[in-house]
Amino acid sequence: QRHLAERALHLLDIRQPGALLLDLGCGTGYSGAPLERAGHAWVGLDLSESMLRAARAPGKRRDVLCADLGAPLWLRRRVFDGAVSISAVQWLCHATAN
Repeated sequence: QRHLAERALHLLDIRQPGALLLDLGCGTGYSGAPLERAGHAWVGLDLSESMLRAARAPGKRRDVLCADLGAPLWLRRRVFDGAVSISAVQWLCHATAN
């Protein structure tokens, strides 16, 4: 997952640290570490409260919120400098197919 997050960050092509990124389906926050190492803050969304409990870490540049990615999101436009979704979209597609 970290490798995929690093690749996603590379594809976003954000050259300066300090961006605010959205991680859709952040789970335990494992894929957020490369975002933090690059100097960015991030907000993670996930449906699982237990995964979000594991993702919360005092002193880190992150915030996590419970949200269903299959429903309309209540986020304002243009707040985030970019978004990543490592492995979450495939699970969403799988869940809606069943």
